[in-house]
Amino acid sequence: MIMNLHTHTHNSPDAHNTVAERVKTAQALGLQYLAITDHCEINRFEDAAFYGKEESEMFFYNSRRVTENSIAETVAEQSRCTGLKLLCGLELGQIPQDLPLSRKVYQDERLDLVIGSVHELPNMPDFYFLDYKDIDIPALISAYFEEVLALAESDCYDVLGHLTYGLRYLPDRAAYDITPHLPQIRAIYRAVIAKGKAIELNGSKLKVQPPATDPDFELLCLYREMGGELLTLSTDAHENRFVGLHMDKLEQMAKDAGFTKLTYFEKHQPHFVPLN
Repeated sequence: MIMNLHTHTHNSPDAHNTVAERVKTAQALGLQYLAITDHCEINRFEDAAFYGKEESEMFFYNSRRVTENSIAETVAEQSRCTGLKLLCGLELGQIPQDLPLSRKVYQDERLDLVIGSVHELPNMPDFYFLDYKDIDIPALISAYFEEVLALAESDCYDVLGHLTYGLRYLPDRAAYDITPHLPQIRAIYRAVIAKGKAIELNGSKLKVQPPATDPDFELLCLYREMGGELLTLSTDAHENRFVGLHMDKLEQMAKDAGFTKLTYFEKHQPHFVPLN
């Protein structure tokens, strides 16, 4: 088991386990590379009062606190971690909504890698909370990929997170025709490749029925065909029991798509690991 570069700890409002507990689990699984990437939603970086809002299950605030607590705990654990390389990271959400602040967060000297993600569009909740029966879904997904393209064209990330997150909670994801969005996806890939960034193969939804990955195999192959070489693997674990879940399937998917190596980042610099 080579890597899991997208995991969340108790510092994220929706996750569990300390960094030390996560490390212990990863060591037991034989992972070589582990990244702690707690949530930093840049559009809610300050506390709720700063925005004149109230905290809720749908909207959690004070990513500044999450970021500082997560980085401090991870750096402390790095000094005593043995048996695997522990990387200090963040999942930076909604980068295009505040590029100057995103740049400042990205430049924190303690960070090894930043996953850039889009969980929600401007003035909308996370895709998880949307009521899809009253939404023009093709328009929504088109807007989602436009936001991801804006993220991809920024310099505030190392890994593009779960490319197809906008599809995750559709009423019938398997039936949705992605074809009209392929020009947008190709543009995203071109931006990622030109900037020397990576994408991740995210297996979070392999634990549900029907199982899915973000991106799926066909889109992973498209990335490779377009010249994409930098790839990370993750289960997007929010609990220890998901740290190694179906990692063998993700490694095999990467091989089947033509990848011979995986990528990890240390101080934002890419390094390569053979995919045996």
